Amino acid sequence: MMTGRIRSSCLNGFEDLVDELGGDASSLISNSGIDYRRLTDEDYFFPFCDFASLLSTSAAMLDCSDFGLRLSARQDQDILGPVAFLALASADVREIINSVGHFLYHYTPVISLSLDEGERSYACLEFVGLQKKDHEQIVEHTIGCTYHIISLLTGSLLKPLKVNFRHAKISTEEQYNEIFNCPVSFNQPRDSIELDTKCLELIVSSKNSGLHKLVSNYLSIVEIEIDANSNPVVLASHKARHIIKKLLPTGRVTRDLISEKMNIHGRSLHRKLQAEGYTFESLIDEVRRDEAKKLLKNPDIPMSQVTGALGYSEQSSFNRSFKRWYGMCPSEYITSEEVKNTH
Repeated sequence: MMTGRIRSSCLNGFEDLVDELGGDASSLISNSGIDYRRLTDEDYFFPFCDFASLLSTSAAMLDCSDFGLRLSARQDQDILGPVAFLALASADVREIINSVGHFLYHYTPVISLSLDEGERSYACLEFVGLQKKDHEQIVEHTIGCTYHIISLLTGSLLKPLKVNFRHAKISTEEQYNEIFNCPVSFNQPRDSIELDTKCLELIVSSKNSGLHKLVSNYLSIVEIEIDANSNPVVLASHKARHIIKKLLPTGRVTRDLISEKMNIHGRSLHRKLQAEGYTFESLIDEVRRDEAKKLLKNPDIPMSQVTGALGYSEQSSFNRSFKRWYGMCPSEYITSEEVKNTH
């Protein structure tokens, strides 16, 4: 799995903004350790920490406290790479947040986007391993991009109730209001955009359920890691996982069949999985574990159907596996979920 890198499209609009502020974009970029010559290569990934440092350095050198926010206002869904098509094809705001959040690792694995629904709902951003000294600009940039992209896709109808930042204020209220046009709070428990839950149903004008399904299927079989030359590489384990998921209900999940569908020899599959920390059996077990939890969240699916969908011939075998995974039997898990949902 790739760690700590970001797609070069994150710098879309950067040069124009720096030029307007009287700076030298190429020097700023190169001095941050980013290969300026490769910025037009959409498959170029560079360390996320270099991007965070670049935004902080640019803000300081150009005396522009809202640099991250200004950059976000110049960007749209194109910064997301292939995930952009998923955003464009989504039906509504809820689907944008959920589906883009699910595949955001194609842009960077450092940022996670999730939706917390309730009387009021929150589009929540979390950052993995972000250095505190560089965090304000990158956090404001990411929140700004999230708001701006959703707003563009819904015809500027999105009206957040509030924007929350964990850090202290670094710009004036006027600067924040220019971007978000809503109250902004600081020193909060999480970085998030607070929404009226009704906003989640705002329609995306370019919605296309067929394209959304097609792109989701494509992205689900392409997981990215980065080689020594910052080139993306498809992980065999993720492609195999996708095929296993489809074949589980047939009860015909064998290494030979999976390798045949991946168009590689069985021994090659074994070596690739081993290099990624898996055996074929452990990968099947992981897929079953994850799928079991998803299926049991729907109480209308009979237990016998769940058992069959996971490729088990007997209920007792599924029960034993589930207890090994989660420390309880399936019926106990269902009960615990029902109790959780009533509170």
